[in-house]
Amino acid sequence: MAAHAEQSTLDFFKSLNYEDGLSVVVDVFHRFPLQYATTLGLDGNPQIRPIEFKFEEDGVLYFDTVTFYTSYKELLAHSYIQLCVCDQETMTYVRLGGKVNFTTDQAIIDRCFENSPVLTSQFGNHRDVVIGYYLTEAWAEFASFSPELPNKTYHLPNKFDAAE
Repeated sequence: MAAHAEQSTLDFFKSLNYEDGLSVVVDVFHRFPLQYATTLGLDGNPQIRPIEFKFEEDGVLYFDTVTFYTSYKELLAHSYIQLCVCDQETMTYVRLGGKVNFTTDQAIIDRCFENSPVLTSQFGNHRDVVIGYYLTEAWAEFASFSPELPNKTYHLPNKFDAAE
């Protein structure tokens, strides 16, 4: 990842392996650590907020939320989410969507903390309010207005898709 940080954004995007949608999403989310997510609000209107991708393991994308956040209540009521990150310089964006599946697996929550100084600083002593989640039915779109970059759509199946 350090090498990616030293590259220009266009060179970073050119270096991605567009045949592997999962690696595209993971690499872009690491390069742009703040994503914006939409949920369906309890009032039926869309809600958008910043969130932070935590990690990928065995093809599964993991995130977290806090049990007293409104977004948690929204995701309990409507389990689908979309995330987006955009680079204005190259006019490029990645969208990710899928079904949220909550987990209280302590190893997953610990990994979320390990991958987020922000989470640790805010909730390090109150880990019981943090809940992890992963996506099933996941899909991603890589799109760019730059003529040097492709436009791709990906289906991102993982081991939990078959379990549903």
